[in-house]
Parts: sequence; structure tokens; C-alpha cells
Amino acid sequence: MKIETSSLGTCSIAKGGDRLSLGFVDENGRDVEIKISAVDACAIAMTLPRLLRNSLWEKYHDTSLRYAFPLDTWQVEAASDGPQVILTFATGAGFEVSFSANPQTCSSLGSALFESTQQLAAPELN
Repeated sequence: MKIETSSLGTCSIAKGGDRLSLGFVDENGRDVEIKISAVDACAIAMTLPRLLRNSLWEKYHDTSLRYAFPLDTWQVEAASDGPQVILTFATGAGFEVSFSANPQTCSSLGSALFESTQQLAAPELN
């Protein structure tokens, strides 16, 4: 069954957290609900960024375009089960994503961020 959506509706989590409910409004104005497992929701979350990037390429034929969201808050914490670090980035609109990284990757990221911000802040010499 194919459903053409016109807007996102209410989304929720089932009691116990094993299933998610994604609500949509279809092209005829009817409410549609899709229930999926948390595992499948994770797979969708991992797939959507690539699909969105590819949709920009398909529409504009410009590989430099990205869907970019304003970063409002971030958090760094130690993982409870090993030497990994958990990096969480969030927007003010409620979008949040977490990554795990080893300390070397974090150090490399910190250096890259520092260097790029220094380049942005440096005045041009003529």
C-alpha cells in the first residue's frame, strides 16, 4: 500500500518504548498512523539524512547543498560501558542526535573545529 502524505501528524511512543506511532495526514485529508518498532525507527533515522541529501542533488544538481539545522545546545558525556564519548547535538526546535566516538576522534574533531573557527575569525590580509 502506498500512502501520499500531505503533512506530519501526531507522533508518539507506545507504553514500554518498543513501538513508535507516526501520524500523517494523507492527500485526502484522512489521518493515517504507522506503527513501527524502535529498531525500525532507528533504521529510518539512519537512512533519512542520505535520502534528504540525495533529494537535494536530484532537485538542484549541487553536491554542496545540505539540510543544516541550527545547533543550539550540545553535550559531551562519558559512555557508561567503555571508553567511548557520547556527543549530543540539539536544536531549539526539538531535534536531537547523539553520536558515540572514541577519544581520538573527539580530539580530531576539536582540532578541526578550532582551526576552522580561527580561519573564519581571521581578517583577510590584502
